[in-house]
Amino acid sequence: MQNNKATHVKRIRYFNNNKQTVTVLVQEALDPAYGCYIWPSALLMGDYVWYHRKQFMHCTVLEVGAGTSLPSLVLASTEAPPRLIISDLPSILPVIHACLDQNALCPDPQKLWVCGLVWGETGSENSIDQLIAHVSSQRGMIDYILGSDTFYDPSDFEKLIMVVAYVMHRHNKQCRFITAYQERSAKRSLQYLLDKWHLKCRLIPRDSFAFNEYRFAQETDYTLHAGTLSSVFLLEITAQ
Repeated sequence: MQNNKATHVKRIRYFNNNKQTVTVLVQEALDPAYGCYIWPSALLMGDYVWYHRKQFMHCTVLEVGAGTSLPSLVLASTEAPPRLIISDLPSILPVIHACLDQNALCPDPQKLWVCGLVWGETGSENSIDQLIAHVSSQRGMIDYILGSDTFYDPSDFEKLIMVVAYVMHRHNKQCRFITAYQERSAKRSLQYLLDKWHLKCRLIPRDSFAFNEYRFAQETDYTLHAGTLSSVFLLEITAQ
């Protein structure tokens, strides 16, 4: 990714119980790479992690295919942020760092780690087994995996499922993968891959985190046409 790409910053606002506003800044770049934009799924995920922010306290959270990293930025903005591991292809890491800079967040090996992760590989520099080895060497354990629209290209579906299964079957069986999935074709299904890799899935209802998609239509920095998020679903994938 080139550093001279045209960029612009969008503001996403969240409100706590005292009606105070937390604003997250996301820098997007004019670039054909998927990871350079806020995808609608990330808005759903951002609201989910904000609403349930207390459940992530004292946990280690891995975001996969992070790109502009909205869910991680939201969690990093909470009063008691979890330990965050923000990952994507090595070529997309500058996007992550730019978004961290916008929010005055600095990578920290103990609290906020940015790393390359290539799905479907083991034994390479940016593979999941190397990431797990690093986490384990710090006496840590991944409690949650987050992914926003990571099931986009069908050729990558099993590669991502392999990463999730590796974490759950070889590292922490209690780990949960929360993913925002946008349905683009009724012919696409994850069930075969879930069965193959001994995983199971459940739908997370929107009313369980008081999601209101129409609030984004009122944002000055990020607007959505009504109904845009109607095809986005939040799923929880766990080990069988």
